[in-house]
Amino acid sequence: MFSDKLLSLLQTFSRYDLNRFRKFLQSPYFNDQEDVTRLFELINDAIRKGADALAALDKPTVWKALFLRQALDDGHLRRLTSDLTLLAQRFLVEEARQKDPLSEALDLQKVLEKPELRKHLSGAERQIEKLLAQSEGKSTDFYYAQFRQHWNIFNRASKIVATAGYTEKLILADFFLECYYIAQKLKLYISWLLYRGFRVTEQEVPIIPGFWEYLKEERFTAVPLIQIYRKVILCFTDSEEELHFQQLLSDLKENANEMTPSDLRECYYMAQNYCALKINQGKNEYYWEVLGIFKSMVAQGILVEDGQLPEAVFKNIITVSLRFGEYAWAENFIHEYIEYLPANIRENARIFNLANLYSHQKKHTQVIELLRNVEYSDVVYSLGSKVILVRTYYDLGEYLALESLIDSFRIYLRRNKVLSKNLKREYNNFLNLVKKLTTIDTRNPKEIAMIRKRVAAVSYATPKRWLNEKIKDIEEK
Repeated sequence: MFSDKLLSLLQTFSRYDLNRFRKFLQSPYFNDQEDVTRLFELINDAIRKGADALAALDKPTVWKALFLRQALDDGHLRRLTSDLTLLAQRFLVEEARQKDPLSEALDLQKVLEKPELRKHLSGAERQIEKLLAQSEGKSTDFYYAQFRQHWNIFNRASKIVATAGYTEKLILADFFLECYYIAQKLKLYISWLLYRGFRVTEQEVPIIPGFWEYLKEERFTAVPLIQIYRKVILCFTDSEEELHFQQLLSDLKENANEMTPSDLRECYYMAQNYCALKINQGKNEYYWEVLGIFKSMVAQGILVEDGQLPEAVFKNIITVSLRFGEYAWAENFIHEYIEYLPANIRENARIFNLANLYSHQKKHTQVIELLRNVEYSDVVYSLGSKVILVRTYYDLGEYLALESLIDSFRIYLRRNKVLSKNLKREYNNFLNLVKKLTTIDTRNPKEIAMIRKRVAAVSYATPKRWLNEKIKDIEEK
């Protein structure tokens, strides 16, 4: 393939981006090489036609399309390719700048410092004030922008002997720089705490002596991000005191309007990490807290980022809501948020999660209708759907269909080259236990106790819970 570096970059562009990039290349200010523009058009056409057209782009083909009657000059073609790659990267930077008008206005403030441009400067500084007032929340970027604004004013004032407000601008610049530094420092420290929670490491994020006491100064109490990060740190450094967690949730709710959606979303995920710590300690009541966090994120409209929702988050929300019988809420969530999943897995996710919901609701016919003829390419969905069908046939008492499914499930496990031996062993053990449940002597307490003991050794969480429910049903009968 011709220039994997260039093609892999341009393939990340949407059609809108490609059209914008064409206009960018046609501007003499950015590009005065017609051959570079022609090279882009060739690649753009191939991208729109699909993978086969891209695969057909080799050096001789590209050169011939650009310079029909000239012999291949590998060096010249490499230079054109390099120039187009650099221009594509510069385009991305320019697009990012246009999405950040505040940074652009601050740059303009700096370059308009000449005395003869005072009127222009006044207009630029009014625009900065307007953009700061319109900020979604007080993020670290907000404090850094405030620092830049006041530093530019202070720096300009320092060149003039008698300037009113000199000291005030200096102090404001210093305060906003501290807010930016402290918030970023705390965020890095939290990242280290989370990393330390699941990896052994001898390295530490150094903290200046007296740092924690310094943060208690009254002027920082009005900075929501600093106060919330402090609460997160307390959750993990004093994890036995669960009051810190409740205070964190309260502070997040109280300060939601003072935070950007991105920071708020990230802090809720930090809170979920604390829940995971507690669940790993055997405190399963924290599953309810996880569901509460997800519901808060949905209610505040911060679950989706850049029009996308991670598949793992989508699945976890359904799993936790089903655990507490929140069936109507879960179904509504599936229908409302399925469109935010990547298009290539959307339908698989819809079918699987609806089937999981119907399974919990004992709507066995609908489960079978959804899953009977579905073959997932994704191994996680494939395993999950087979487990749901096993549970469904057992609950219906369809033991012939169940036996056939168990046999085909075993064949799938045996032939699969992706699954580890340990995972295959766990699933085979699950199937053995299900088969044992269909033949158990319900009048024999010793036999029931023996299978309960075997289930206790199962490590795969979801089948284990279901198996215990089935054993309890047998005991009650």
